[in-house]
Amino acid sequence: MNPLAFFLQSSLQLPALDGLNAGEVLLRLVALLPLVGGYLLAREGRGNLLFEVLAVLLLVLATVIPFEPAASVTLTSILEAFVSRWPVMVFLLGLAFIRDGGYKIVLGVVLMAVSGLILIPHG
Repeated sequence: MNPLAFFLQSSLQLPALDGLNAGEVLLRLVALLPLVGGYLLAREGRGNLLFEVLAVLLLVLATVIPFEPAASVTLTSILEAFVSRWPVMVFLLGLAFIRDGGYKIVLGVVLMAVSGLILIPHG
């Protein structure tokens, strides 16, 4: 049987509306906002260093926010995880400076080198 014909003949089972938790769905949608916002700022902020810096901060924040709600997740724990990722933020900011061009390329390379030195495990 043709795979397309099989796909078109199959039925789709959606969950009942009474089984959905509206608060959880809304929380998951809010958790996606930094990811979408960071992507849009990075895409449209080409040449505008402020937008690129904000994009880096939002994209790193998107890696910190848990997708599954848990009782142990607090604003303090999210902020601590966000701050603990500062070497990665410095590296991405270096890329943003390099992409901006001009004399900022040197600053971008320095930022990337510093973050690389921080991220290298010291044994």
